[in-house]
Amino acid sequence: MDSADILSWSPVYWEANHEACLQCLAEEKNWESIPLLNSVPLHSLVDQQLVRFQGMIQDMYDPEYFLEKYEVLDTSTGQSTVRSAKYRDLVICKDQEQLVEDSTHIVNSERQTWYCISTPALNKWALASKQSSFPPGSTTSVPRETSPQSVKRSASEVEMESSPSEEETKRVCGGLPEQTPERARPPPQYNLNLPLPDPDARACLIKVYNEETDKYALNDVLEVVGFISLDPALGCDVSEGDEDAMDIEAQAHNPPTSLVPRLHAVAIRKLQHCNPLVTKNLNADEVLESADSVRKDLRLVLSQLLMGDDLAADYLICHLISSIYLRTELMALGQMSLNLSNIPGDHSFATKLYSILELLVPKSHYLPMTLEKLNSESFIPKKDYVSNQLRSGILQLSNHTHLILDETELQPGQLQNTGVHNMSALERLISQQKLSYEFQYYQLDFDYDIPVLVLSEGKSLLPCSVVVPLETDPSCVDTLEETLQAIRHFLQASLLDRIRTYLTVVRSSNYDMSPQLQKVIQDDFVALRQDRQTKKTSAEDLHNLIVLARLLSLSKGQTSLTETTWKRALAMEQERRQRLASITSARR
Repeated sequence: MDSADILSWSPVYWEANHEACLQCLAEEKNWESIPLLNSVPLHSLVDQQLVRFQGMIQDMYDPEYFLEKYEVLDTSTGQSTVRSAKYRDLVICKDQEQLVEDSTHIVNSERQTWYCISTPALNKWALASKQSSFPPGSTTSVPRETSPQSVKRSASEVEMESSPSEEETKRVCGGLPEQTPERARPPPQYNLNLPLPDPDARACLIKVYNEETDKYALNDVLEVVGFISLDPALGCDVSEGDEDAMDIEAQAHNPPTSLVPRLHAVAIRKLQHCNPLVTKNLNADEVLESADSVRKDLRLVLSQLLMGDDLAADYLICHLISSIYLRTELMALGQMSLNLSNIPGDHSFATKLYSILELLVPKSHYLPMTLEKLNSESFIPKKDYVSNQLRSGILQLSNHTHLILDETELQPGQLQNTGVHNMSALERLISQQKLSYEFQYYQLDFDYDIPVLVLSEGKSLLPCSVVVPLETDPSCVDTLEETLQAIRHFLQASLLDRIRTYLTVVRSSNYDMSPQLQKVIQDDFVALRQDRQTKKTSAEDLHNLIVLARLLSLSKGQTSLTETTWKRALAMEQERRQRLASITSARR
């Protein structure tokens, strides 16, 4: 089955050929041949066409009831027909037909509705779309209702008829106010409810059927294939001055389809990453084999960017591939929040550093810690019970989004209540990788896996697990702008792609530790506790050491810890602690 066949599927065809269609979509080339709603203009699509959408679940609405089966009576012939409203918002009821409201054939069903938005903080190079329109050789076609290969149906099965023209549609399946396109006003201003400003962001209401919905949660990133619903009658029309709480909720949940189309899902994939270079066909073993070589190039780039500090570059590489591998009640094992302190007084250094980091990772966000932003902006999602929506906040991000906090922008002043609340949220995100969403009368915790990098001139206000004071080469500080230009020249497209692929693959690789190495670690921990200079080494310090050794191993493409790598981790920690001790002594 070629892509032209797929683009002509309709809801009726899907229901008649469900298993065959699923098998077809299982082939990657067929899946990717479906137009991607994130980049395709809506005017190039037709109602009920099969499309894809990639994005994050920003909100989950209450279940919606709809007519899965219904009966209509043709008043001119007296003939009744049973139809399906699955994968549709509107029932089919032509001018000469009427809905049989007391029919014994009516089947009421329930579907879930998710409000999804373009993945927040997705960097330009990682935009999933490689197609700006339809696949080569394809054309926009009206979805078909039948096919020469369609499955034979017995006389006892219900009749599925083609979608009527727009003016023939009379009623809405999901219980919206009855409305015709002629009544529809020009689309009002609608807040897409994005955590971060993005002029190119899209939103979509995903209607979910027959899925194990408990597998999905807020902030999951998905790719969905489904039938798009673009009928303008779906937008809720409320007269000005006649708004009450129910009207506000109706408007919020039923925005104009020209801004927020509906997508009736037939297949859903939960994405573990947003790196378009890491495909199912990629040989991960080959990436690991070349990991040490790529790491050396990356270390050269980062050490120059960090003005000659090789130790800070090593820690930054480990931070970039950090990920939670186990959660306990109090700890998120595997995360490595990093504070690079002693940042030069020139505040532009942080933005220059970020300009390179955003070239390397798929998702990242730079957050300047200004008093104005802390005191005025909402970091935490909050439930709005009037519109029955979850209002987004800056920190509503998907896993593996790199968050860079720039404390060099923080000036003396007073934190207001909002600022204190935002700082507390950041502290908990860093220390526990959790965030409490506000639901007015209670708070609900959500687990996160967000690598946080804090840039500060002195000691950070935030509790990072690893603090590395920069030791810069004065000659590098004076030539930072020239260094930045040289780095951009060095990062040719082929090397950039290798680094991007390397960072994603090593982060998600399996890792283990042999019993022999566990014994070595135990012995070294005892020795550290007995040594006069390191006797204050705590269990938390040991945990950080084990995490560092794990990340150091993976950064070299090693999926199990070696004694050499463990000793290197010990040496790195010793050097880092000496720097901290020197700073403490200098302050006395």
